[in-house]
Amino acid sequence: MGEVGLIFYSRRSDMRHMIRDTFSWRRVRPIALACCALPLLSACGGGGPGSSSMNLGITDGPVDSASSVVVSFTGVELQPSGGGNAITFNFSSAKTIDLLQEQNGNQASLLSGASVPPGNYDWIRLLVSAAANGTVANSYIEVNGAQYPLIIPSGAQTGLKLVQGFTMAVGQQANFTIDFMLQQSITAPPGQTTSGGLQEYILKPALRLVNDEQVGTIAGSVALATLQGNSTCLPGGTTGTGPLPNAHVYIYTGTLTSLSSTLTPLVEPEIMESSSGFSYDQAFLPTGPYTLAVACTSTSSTGATTVAFLPANGVTATVTANQTTPVNF
Repeated sequence: MGEVGLIFYSRRSDMRHMIRDTFSWRRVRPIALACCALPLLSACGGGGPGSSSMNLGITDGPVDSASSVVVSFTGVELQPSGGGNAITFNFSSAKTIDLLQEQNGNQASLLSGASVPPGNYDWIRLLVSAAANGTVANSYIEVNGAQYPLIIPSGAQTGLKLVQGFTMAVGQQANFTIDFMLQQSITAPPGQTTSGGLQEYILKPALRLVNDEQVGTIAGSVALATLQGNSTCLPGGTTGTGPLPNAHVYIYTGTLTSLSSTLTPLVEPEIMESSSGFSYDQAFLPTGPYTLAVACTSTSSTGATTVAFLPANGVTATVTANQTTPVNF
């Protein structure tokens, strides 16, 4: 097994292009540092007068057809700006998390009160254990009752690099959440199977790091008449409970005057059906303006050739910190 990492890139508007185009495949080398033991993890390089405190959680959006996406994390690594040794928190035992359980404002904890020197940081790396073929240990996706391994390409040698800068203030507690956005992160290439004949599911995460003190929520209802405006929204009719198979609310950063299938949304929360009707909820959105529309496709917008938006040019809304902004369709 090799230890690999997922690192987060900044500038949300460019994030997905960076994810697709700027992977840096450098070998991950072990860092020999003196470490201090903590009850739940060991850390290298933290502590000291004026240290800051970090809480780090992880959340996710839904994935069409999948009932579980389980990833086993072995640690977290932070890289101070300007070079120098990375600060590594190795978990005493792996934290195995079903990301699909961490939706609608829920999150699982990776770090709690971790002591971190104040300053600027270039990236966060989530450590996992991967085999030579990229299969991540103790991790899988479950589809239609069957479990399939998760693959990080070249994971044993290099990992995935997605860098995003952040700042730790002197003597302050920082609360961050990593949003995995799995709807845009997992692919199942046709005909690509493991040596045992199982379909391979490739994990190339579209990730964003959000400051919990500077985020809010957009949530609302979707009228049945709106969904009936697109025949692909309700291909099997209503079921009475759970997510609709094809229907999402696409949320784009900024105020847009038109929408097209060439644009990639920031997130795609599923439209859920319950006894009280249809609704959606998207937490951990950075403050600022957004454009939203209902869109119904059989796949994620990533790679889709056409997307029918309802309404055609979307609606706009502004997220305020620690508030829920209602947007109904």
